[in-house]
Amino acid sequence: MPIVRLVPSTYYSTSTTYLQVSNASNMYHNTDNTTYTTIQNTRTSTTSYYIYIRGFNFDAVPSHAIVNSFTVKLKGYESGGYNQNMYLYNGTSASVGSATALTTSVATREFSCTASWEDLVEMGDNFGIRINCRRASRNTTAYFYIYGAEIEVDYTIPTPRTITTTLSGNGSISPSGSNTYYDGDEIELVITPTNKSEQVTATRDGTDITSQLVAHGAGSTSTFTANNVETSGIQSGSSYASYCIGHTAEEPYSSTSNMYASDTGYADYSFDFSSIPSNATIEEIVVKAYGHRESATIDSSHISSCQILNGSTAISEEVDFPSTSSTMITIEATTLPTRSQLDSVVLRHNVGYYGGMVLGISFTVTYSTGTGLDHYTYTFTVSADTTIAVVIGSSGEKALYQKSAGSYVKRRMYVKENGAWSEKTNYEDYLSEGDNIKIINIVS
Repeated sequence: MPIVRLVPSTYYSTSTTYLQVSNASNMYHNTDNTTYTTIQNTRTSTTSYYIYIRGFNFDAVPSHAIVNSFTVKLKGYESGGYNQNMYLYNGTSASVGSATALTTSVATREFSCTASWEDLVEMGDNFGIRINCRRASRNTTAYFYIYGAEIEVDYTIPTPRTITTTLSGNGSISPSGSNTYYDGDEIELVITPTNKSEQVTATRDGTDITSQLVAHGAGSTSTFTANNVETSGIQSGSSYASYCIGHTAEEPYSSTSNMYASDTGYADYSFDFSSIPSNATIEEIVVKAYGHRESATIDSSHISSCQILNGSTAISEEVDFPSTSSTMITIEATTLPTRSQLDSVVLRHNVGYYGGMVLGISFTVTYSTGTGLDHYTYTFTVSADTTIAVVIGSSGEKALYQKSAGSYVKRRMYVKENGAWSEKTNYEDYLSEGDNIKIINIVS
């Protein structure tokens, strides 16, 4: 099984005045390194100041890899320090690993991490090793010597599979041709006929999967601005919440003000979606919000973030405003509401004791109404080499399909004549095609 050792590339200091860092690049190596970075606490005080070692190259682990285990390590020693415990941290406030201590002898220390591998990847550059650089005595300078840090990752590459798609007829498929995937990957095949009235059929390794194709109507897109806001827990500046109403993220309200809460609070922005038809299927929701945060720090009391909610249920990731200068962030719904649920969807701006502001919102909804066929999709999970053959506008044996739950299901026709039931294949003599019936040709 492959093993990769991820190394840091940067650090964050809580005091650029009293913590002096020399030869910082020496600690951007794994724990085999033999040269060190020196961190010196110059203040005649026993105040704690911290160095966070960050910037691990998570992308060195292949995206399709299965991580079996990982270990976080740091090599170093100290002189003149007090309470030299080191912790793993997400940002500067959330500990994600138990303590291990530097001593006056060079040693490699291992951490016990309470976060999962997926959590660490999600943290990205916010993940770090925190070193307490406090002096043991106010009159004794403290030194900390760091040779390197690493995340040692043991992983497995799943079995590669070849997925081949072919097309006969006029249109397109994506992905097309032969492509390599891995067991567990989910693939969505998109089939778009040039002539929307032509029938589409498909097989997977010779087995008919036409009934599993999902038909999608031609998509429409509408963008909305907030038309109302409700706040909760806002201690100061609640009136500022209304500044963004009617303003897009591209043409926001201009303000440098901030609203904040005594602990945590929020502003829920709602929208008038009445122009979207009641029979619409929501295909995508993408929200752009323009705003800022009061402080560059991101932790449990420094909060300025946005999230899409369906009622009280989050349907997107929570995205932080990254800067005290106003900028645009993008939030994408990971769970799509029904049309009736859409009327209860809001964009929530979360704020902390140190908060922030939203100055403009562009809430974009892509939807279809089931009329005006645009394309088909077929979704499956990779478990073996697979060939999918798609035919558009084929000829040969006729078949009858009935639409059920958004996709067409193959049916057999029986007609009662003279008191007896018999199967019929001359479907046109008994049925006319409509929204729920299709009579198609299958390749012989």
